Amino acid sequence: MKKYYIVFLLIVVSLVSCDDFLDTKDYTNKNDQNFPLTEKDVNMSLASCYHVMATCQEFSSYYIGDILSDDRFGGGGPNDFNQQAWDQMKKSTENMQQQTWIRLYQGVFRANKLLEAMDQIIFETETSKNTLTGETYFMRAYFYFELTKMFGDVPLLVTSESVNIPRTAAAEIFAQIAFDLKTAIELLPSTSYASQLKSNLGHATKWAAEGMLARVFLFYTGYYGQTSLPVAGGGELSDTDVIAYLEDCMNNSGHQLVEEFRNMWPYTNQLTGEDYVYNQGKNLSWVGDDNNIETVFAIKFGTKGDWSNKDYANMVALCWSLRGQSSYANVFPFGQGWGQGPVNPRFIDDWIKYEPNDTIRRKGSVVDVKDPEEGIESYEDGGWEQMQDGGFWQKKYIAVNAWTDKETRSFKGYSTLMFGGLDDYSFINTQDQVLLRYADILLMHSELTKTTKGINMVRERVKLPPVSGYTPEILKNERRFELAFEGYRYFDLLRWYGKNAGVEIDKNQNGVKVLNNRVETVINYNLTKRIQETGGFLQVPQSEIDLSDGVLTQTPGWTSSDITL
Repeated sequence: MKKYYIVFLLIVVSLVSCDDFLDTKDYTNKNDQNFPLTEKDVNMSLASCYHVMATCQEFSSYYIGDILSDDRFGGGGPNDFNQQAWDQMKKSTENMQQQTWIRLYQGVFRANKLLEAMDQIIFETETSKNTLTGETYFMRAYFYFELTKMFGDVPLLVTSESVNIPRTAAAEIFAQIAFDLKTAIELLPSTSYASQLKSNLGHATKWAAEGMLARVFLFYTGYYGQTSLPVAGGGELSDTDVIAYLEDCMNNSGHQLVEEFRNMWPYTNQLTGEDYVYNQGKNLSWVGDDNNIETVFAIKFGTKGDWSNKDYANMVALCWSLRGQSSYANVFPFGQGWGQGPVNPRFIDDWIKYEPNDTIRRKGSVVDVKDPEEGIESYEDGGWEQMQDGGFWQKKYIAVNAWTDKETRSFKGYSTLMFGGLDDYSFINTQDQVLLRYADILLMHSELTKTTKGINMVRERVKLPPVSGYTPEILKNERRFELAFEGYRYFDLLRWYGKNAGVEIDKNQNGVKVLNNRVETVINYNLTKRIQETGGFLQVPQSEIDLSDGVLTQTPGWTSSDITL
């Protein structure tokens, strides 16, 4: 059973008034003088950075970016104001992004604090020092990339000193991200996937840093119209440099594509098996989270989730699962959730139009509630006042059940049956949140080299014919279909189209008919205007602007009164 240990660190600075002859060393509390001092302490501190990454994933770029994209809607119920606001690039409150902002800067602070302490640590080996330092640089880069993807220019803090500074120019932020990832690549060991300890799964690796650097390069050069990525301290990275990093990952990481695309997703788990009608006769078998050779970097979850520790569970899967069904036996094997992120029916039309034979990937990624191959007995439109229901749901990150007694139609979540844990639909989703998989490595390599090798490897897996030549359109479609519902689409659109990304989104969404609490409604947004106004970036929490006494400024396009739901 996989377990995810999260350590909460309490750092207390004791101020003691005493005579000079007294021993003032604090023997009981952890503080800057006595923590961290050992390698064990560093591991505890680093765990606190990973913990930040796992918290509030329903406010992450992964989650928000999918709702902002043209492939999905906000969904949920009438009172899920954040989801409806993100879908239209509007705001529900002045502080709707507060959790996003605070948790990411919390991660930055913890990484900065740990990097400052590294020289005082007693490490067991030079290798462990380099590995832990490299992971910390990776984490800081991750937090800043999240921040700048969502908010654009943000204050750049590279020490733990408390300062009040304005936004930093994007070029400087991306230069720091590039420096941190380049440093991580140089420090982290070249341990292949096969040689990696299972206990280290979920930790940043050299290969994850190389892949993340390529993603950073593509976003920066694409959105900001540059040809190279600056590096803090001097120098820059060219596309040739980034291609070399990707090829190092491709040649030496040991990562590769999972042979069967559908075996990456938990609906093919052995307990659900062929009780799920779609699985019948296909010889599908889930590889599991800890045996997925395609996963380059992922957030790990476990079975200890409850309302006091909700981030032990995968909250994204909960948010994206089916809402308000009176009997989940009727929609077996799919379980209960909050109905957010329903799939845009026009996306399915586009998929069929551009890749009519891509049934393995399309049906392996999407639940069509009316498709007999799914075996859904009865789907109830408008459960719990479901919004923007078009009859299509993604099934990569969704609650999955298994029968405990088919005759009585009793079931539990597959993870509860496999691993134990609280039998509560809110916390039974333990699936990894995969942030980088090998298919993306291949597609980024094709995009940078303008070649078809990576594209065709991805296509071959799902039994599609090879493409004979590279074009941007082929690459864009391949990313859209292969990486659907994995947090990529909106940020791909931003880097490809810049402030005109809204034109593409409106073209693919407006005019679509959906059900809002069983009432037919036609989607009619104006993302063209909103992304032009905002640059595609989100609102800074007003509470943070107030705390800064106005030193921090609001993102353009977020002060008008007509953008509040």
